[in-house]
Amino acid sequence: MTYQELVEFLNQHLGYPLLGGLSPAEALQAAQNNTLEDPLTAEVLIAIYQGNHCQALGDPVDRAHSFDGLARLRLRAQADDADPFIFRKVLKLSQELDNAFDQELIRQRQ
Repeated sequence: MTYQELVEFLNQHLGYPLLGGLSPAEALQAAQNNTLEDPLTAEVLIAIYQGNHCQALGDPVDRAHSFDGLARLRLRAQADDADPFIFRKVLKLSQELDNAFDQELIRQRQ
């Protein structure tokens, strides 16, 4: 699975708009330029991109590197003083990230 495919999967399955009507390329560029409206989305997009050492949208991503990239965010969201709304969003993100790689594995085995 590529970075772009993963971001598109998450955008379709999270239950909230990850890309906000932007293409994955536009959203990543806005996140990198600190011009994306939602700072959580910006952090997610950059964390997965950097965690997988991507140089382009078509670069491959994997489960372990994606979760490694999101580790700080996940720990912050689980803190005792974390906003429950953010906790729920990050929990859903983690579930759907796992689901994306599960679906990719199923697709590869067919």
